[in-house]
Amino acid sequence: MQTGAEGIAVNAALRGALIGTPLRVLRLLALYRCVVAVALAVASGATNLGSFSYAASSAYAVWALLSVAMLGRFRGGISGLLLAQLAIDLLFIASTFFDSHTPATTLATYLYPILAAHGWFLRSRIALAHAALASIALLLAELLLRTGSVQAITQAALVGAGYFLLALLGMLLGRSAEESEHRAALRTADVRRLAHINQVVINELEDGVLVVGALGQIVMANPQATRWLGGDEASMQRGVQLHELSPDLHARWQAFFVSGSTLDAAPIRTRDGQRSLVPRMMPVDLEERAGTLVFLEDMDQAEAQAQQIKLAALGRLSASIAHEIRNPLSAIKQAAQLIGEEMAERPEAQALTTMIDKNVDRIDRIVRDVSLLGRRDRGTPVAIEVETAVTELIDDLSATLPAPRNAFRIATQGQATIHADRGHFEEMLVNLVSNAWRHSARVENSVTITATVEDDMQRAVITVIDDGDGVPADISDRIFEPFYSGSGSTGLGLYLVRELALANGGSVRLGSSKKGARFVLELPLMPIH
Repeated sequence: MQTGAEGIAVNAALRGALIGTPLRVLRLLALYRCVVAVALAVASGATNLGSFSYAASSAYAVWALLSVAMLGRFRGGISGLLLAQLAIDLLFIASTFFDSHTPATTLATYLYPILAAHGWFLRSRIALAHAALASIALLLAELLLRTGSVQAITQAALVGAGYFLLALLGMLLGRSAEESEHRAALRTADVRRLAHINQVVINELEDGVLVVGALGQIVMANPQATRWLGGDEASMQRGVQLHELSPDLHARWQAFFVSGSTLDAAPIRTRDGQRSLVPRMMPVDLEERAGTLVFLEDMDQAEAQAQQIKLAALGRLSASIAHEIRNPLSAIKQAAQLIGEEMAERPEAQALTTMIDKNVDRIDRIVRDVSLLGRRDRGTPVAIEVETAVTELIDDLSATLPAPRNAFRIATQGQATIHADRGHFEEMLVNLVSNAWRHSARVENSVTITATVEDDMQRAVITVIDDGDGVPADISDRIFEPFYSGSGSTGLGLYLVRELALANGGSVRLGSSKKGARFVLELPLMPIH
């Protein structure tokens, strides 16, 4: 069963096949008529058969020549055209037959190829009707225009039978040709459909796909490869040279083209340095190696996907840990409170219960941070106005840390609206600001939060600076590692900030500062539509 789209494609292909072919055949028939008419006109003039026969042949030749030129402009039905032409053919034969001594059967054989063509064109009983018309006209010519001997009538009947046989043969050949054209149209539609499917699949691939010609020109490139190599659709269509877009990739392709294999599996960097690509190559033509198919895999994306898988597993693990740990923690904390109430007069007991409470809280913070890591891949990016969000967060933090409100200074330059998950953004700021307050001098303006916009990078840069002693140089490269802490914290705060920043398309780093620590958080701006 063909779908609607397939049927339309097939019909279009059939129309394309059946427009040119009939016109060519009709022109050949017109030339055939012209040759016959010219030959009869010449014969009439040379043998003095009669002025009427000569004039008829000449007029018929002129008509045949004109029909050759006019066929391309004909817009009517082919059945009517063939019938009109057959009528003119019969009139010509009758006029020539009347003015000459040529037997009717001799002139009538002129119609054999014409009626065979009618059968090929019409492929129906109409072709047989045309054969019947020609046969009747031939018999009437013998009976009315001549005395009509039995022999002549018999010959005319045999010629008429030939008309039917040739028309029937033309019908069979025409139907066979139609079936062949239909099969060809189906194959053409299938090829086009498969080509379209292949193009859609190639365009939607996450990997870049290139076809490089034998001279190093790019024959085809999908949108991903075009974007990564810094080209454009117009240049790709012109067949830009590969070395113009990526000299490293061109060198790798040359080595493959010469040897047929490549042992270098190291990634290459794009010209802008933003991506690390691993090329895989194979010949398009295994025998002649006329072209090379190049697949480009983004290693950064592959690593990000691996990280997502790892974090998903961590999320499931952390959920189980949180459930299994928090229940006994609650029991321990309640037991410590009961012991503290019963032994309120004993200072040593109070010290022990306080120690138990602190460590229970610390374990609870660790469980909470691990749980947050597991949820980093579930963010929903929204538009966040940085200055407003930071101000509200600082107002809340100053009450919970606790810290005076004037300990925090907020400075922004430009209107920054980022595109990130709100919960993730707040968690990142809470960790950075809390960490800064914990290591600061804890006076007025000890912690400064700034926000600037980098339009060229389409990023908002948020910095958190404290006036403490700063990060020692010997541990600066380890502070973002999980469970690393030098101040009694869980050791997951900065690691959590880094992971959440990456999850939102950003980054965090330790910046340089003359005094204290300076953490730089970069997040993407809200795209402008």
